[in-house]
Amino acid sequence: MLATRAGAVAAALALAVVAAGTAAPADSGALRESEWALTALKAEQAWEITRGEGVTVAVIGTGVDASHPDLAGRVVKSRDVDGTRDEGGGSAAIQGTHAAGVIAGTGRNFDGDGLFGLAPKARILPFSVYRDNTALTAATARSIMDAARQGAEVIDVTVGFPRPSDDLKTAIEFATDRDALVVAGAGDTGGTGNAETYPAAYPGVLSVTAMDKKGAIWPDSHHGKDVDLAAPGVDILTTARNRDYWTGSGTAFAASWVAGSAALLRSEHPKWTVSQVTRTLTETATQQGKADWDSRYGRGVVAPAAALSQRAVPSGSEAAAPPKDQAANAENHATSEPSDAGPALIVLAVTTTLLVLAVIAWLLIRRSVTPTDND
Repeated sequence: MLATRAGAVAAALALAVVAAGTAAPADSGALRESEWALTALKAEQAWEITRGEGVTVAVIGTGVDASHPDLAGRVVKSRDVDGTRDEGGGSAAIQGTHAAGVIAGTGRNFDGDGLFGLAPKARILPFSVYRDNTALTAATARSIMDAARQGAEVIDVTVGFPRPSDDLKTAIEFATDRDALVVAGAGDTGGTGNAETYPAAYPGVLSVTAMDKKGAIWPDSHHGKDVDLAAPGVDILTTARNRDYWTGSGTAFAASWVAGSAALLRSEHPKWTVSQVTRTLTETATQQGKADWDSRYGRGVVAPAAALSQRAVPSGSEAAAPPKDQAANAENHATSEPSDAGPALIVLAVTTTLLVLAVIAWLLIRRSVTPTDND
């Protein structure tokens, strides 16, 4: 009986240890259940390769609230003195802090149960381009150029303008020449005439449309030949000012997921050019098995985990090419070995527990045996 009970206790305790170790990912926080985009983009799989270490992503818009616990330590000061303050107010969206959370949220709030971004180890370089609750074209162009000068590998432009601008076009060309990848929302004009938005419509910019949890394109998303990729952009939970959180929708949210994807790829391949990163992101985008792909999705839904598995240099990438070309597919290669030691530690803990329980069971059995027992 003692032996049987000891075995039952050992089995129960072993089950408890395994359940505690596998019930949720190592980085799971209380807010993760609401972060549907991380699941859709297979963030856990991508994080086995990189979390965006060493990459700087410029966020151009309202500025960023650097005091948010989930952004603390990830925001660096730009030459724009207002960059680390979120100036969004009134009717202006607080898009800078929203974008920063999508890209580089660390999950540190609530003792590690906060909000995670797609590239939680990337740095955020913020710029504020608002005056009197209005985004300025000239300030946006100047900030794009300043971001490139200050070493940003990815530039997420969270504002858009209805008319083209020579200043914006020149800034995009300048950033591309400095090997900075520019990403922008395609525009929230799908329900009001579907007009193009700038700088997203310019060649050399990854233009992103928004989709919902079911994979459908958000009705207000701009759609057209200038769209390059689709990404989650509906009911996106992210950081807000004053240590708060916000759930919102729009192509700017979608663009931030693509900016985070680019940060992961640039971290894994620091010597790759803008052209190589762009080709990989567009060529590995998923088309969800549709035979006749809906052109509103551009080249497909961004797939950072698949992009990271593409180890070879993209074909034909020696010459610079804008995001909106139709390059040939690059070769696939196996992913690198996971760097997360969490599963190994769980196995070690379970093994140690079982060994201790086995010793206890053996001692109990010995004490139960009397000198008159011959069998």
